[in-house]
Amino acid sequence: MIDDMKSFFYCLIFMALSIGIMGCGDFLEESSQDEVRPSTVSDLEQLLLGEGYLRTDCIYPYLELLTDNVQNAYSDNESHVTVLQQGLPVFTWDVDMFDKMEELYTTGIDTWEKLYSKIKGCNVVLDMLDDVTGDENEKLNQRGQALALRGYYYFLLINTFAQPYNKKGIDLNTALGVPLIVSSAVKDEFPARESIAKVYQQIERDLLEAVDLMDKYGQNNIQYKVTPLFVYNLLSRMYLYMENWEGAWNMANNVIESGRFQLLQGDDYSIYSQFVPEENSETIFAVRRTKLKDDGGYGRMGGLYVRVNSSGWEEMYASSRYLELLELHVDKSGFPVDLRSNFITKRYVEDGSNTDLYPVTGNPNGSYKDWTFAYAVKSSGNNANYEYRQITVSKQADGSYRMSDTDASSFQSAVVQTESYNLGTRYYVVANDGTKYIGRIEPRVYDAKTLRQKETQFLVYAINKCSYQEQYYHLWSPVISRLAEMYLIRAEANFEKGGDDEQTLADVNVLRRRAGIPEWTLDNIKTAENGQPKDIHKIIEEERMLEFAWEGLRRFDVFRWRQTLDRRYPGGHTLKQGDRYLEIPYNSPSVCEFIPQAQYDAYPYKLEQNP
Repeated sequence: MIDDMKSFFYCLIFMALSIGIMGCGDFLEESSQDEVRPSTVSDLEQLLLGEGYLRTDCIYPYLELLTDNVQNAYSDNESHVTVLQQGLPVFTWDVDMFDKMEELYTTGIDTWEKLYSKIKGCNVVLDMLDDVTGDENEKLNQRGQALALRGYYYFLLINTFAQPYNKKGIDLNTALGVPLIVSSAVKDEFPARESIAKVYQQIERDLLEAVDLMDKYGQNNIQYKVTPLFVYNLLSRMYLYMENWEGAWNMANNVIESGRFQLLQGDDYSIYSQFVPEENSETIFAVRRTKLKDDGGYGRMGGLYVRVNSSGWEEMYASSRYLELLELHVDKSGFPVDLRSNFITKRYVEDGSNTDLYPVTGNPNGSYKDWTFAYAVKSSGNNANYEYRQITVSKQADGSYRMSDTDASSFQSAVVQTESYNLGTRYYVVANDGTKYIGRIEPRVYDAKTLRQKETQFLVYAINKCSYQEQYYHLWSPVISRLAEMYLIRAEANFEKGGDDEQTLADVNVLRRRAGIPEWTLDNIKTAENGQPKDIHKIIEEERMLEFAWEGLRRFDVFRWRQTLDRRYPGGHTLKQGDRYLEIPYNSPSVCEFIPQAQYDAYPYKLEQNP
């Protein structure tokens, strides 16, 4: 098991002497008198678990900062600002985000270095399998695991540091991908970036060989080790990104029809993140973390999203756009019925009367004295930016919200208007110049010390989906794949390849039924968009956003769908940021992250930087 790594310290010595994609200094010495070489298949297993598998350096928390799932709680509090800086270079899509995060001592963020380090570990295992003693079937099991992990890491690299595979007008045979290193052998040359096509070909070769080996020799592996169904999952995701619809459908179907995994239901689904991987029937593969070795408390990137027992930063919150989807179906009190609402926690000040309640994880059924309509406005001029604005409103006996006479003078109606949105309702106002602003009705936030209304603060929704494993602070075993993804991949692939619409909706409805919200039918989609037909692909998009928020998939989804990452929703993130942070088209150079400068400097001749 991963926890046994202490006794295999020599593996770390060996890895330090192995050559990967690091700096020039790695090439100075081809061998060492102090090198300790694994001699058995069991040694290699421990080496793979320690140096091939992700552990504390999982990249998902940072990937979520690059999505429209989140907004930041801008604050003038100096301590809050200091903490927020830990994730701000990523959240703002800074071209030098990795370098700036290193400067801020935020660990586990240099994705290039981390993933190539793991690839190095996989390569060492693959190269040494023939040189160690042990059961041949176990060797083939190890080979399958190493190939699958290597393929997965290259998949993450190519989607982070290269243009999307399906970008319009792209020549896959010439467009820059990433360097391919498939051997641990020492070489006195710098690897150049291969084309996107060649990298994907390598990924597919690795995964296809891996799935064959794992089908034969890896059936007894568990959720934090590579299983054959995890490889099928990876293949389905890869084919989805390649728009190989038949391949994506077949691989996802293999996982679903295996019957090995079951969707969590009811209360179990509501506490999804609290399970350890091997006790979770829905998880196909996860990074395994333990209390003794892997709890990083508030210092983890996950601490940006949640606060548990006074531990964590809680500076990033569920976005207005996400909440808009979540609130399409509410109960009589106006609260979401979707079980996925349990993955966020409302923080509020009730009536501004108790200073101990700010900020606090509170009872969402509390009543509020004052309300506000929050929205985003784009200023004019060359340096146009979005501004966060609030209008104080009063709740009327009929349930509507009315502005004060002073505020109403700037709008065509003193009453906040409503309109149908999908199967729900959303709020909007219309300025005197005819501009329409869609926003949210939220309780007015008060300052805990002065009890004064906070004009630049707003109700926030902390994210608890990435913490509290075993009820322990920020301990979390990040989920890489789970059964729910297979249903939505099969749905999308079926739709794209011209399959039966009813079957597509059936796969989506499996998750909607589990969430406790109305199912889609061929009849109700005819009038679901303000009386107009709702596109089935949009149904899939919205369901993926709801289902996989904060699991590291959203960034890639937006761009493979050739969409713009849109953060033009109300929230604190609009207060001190420019346009480039709020709208990122799929064909923008920003989609390709800059290779960290330290890595780029180590390859001055062949490693071309992204634009």
